[in-house]
Amino acid sequence: LLAAIPAAETRSPSDVACLLTGPEGGWTAGERAAAIEAGWAPVSLGPLILRAETAAIAALAALMQAWP
Repeated sequence: LLAAIPAAETRSPSDVACLLTGPEGGWTAGERAAAIEAGWAPVSLGPLILRAETAAIAALAALMQAWP
């Protein structure tokens, strides 16, 4: 996830970030393809499988750390 966050020098104050977290069982191939087609960039929090609620909090915490 952190590798996908733009460097501070390249961001503008009006930039926004959106997170799309999936179900604990993972995305289906069709869901993944639809998200990519809609412009989402797939990233990962790593090899661990997190509960859906925990994944959203972990992703937001990583984003907030890298994007103050």
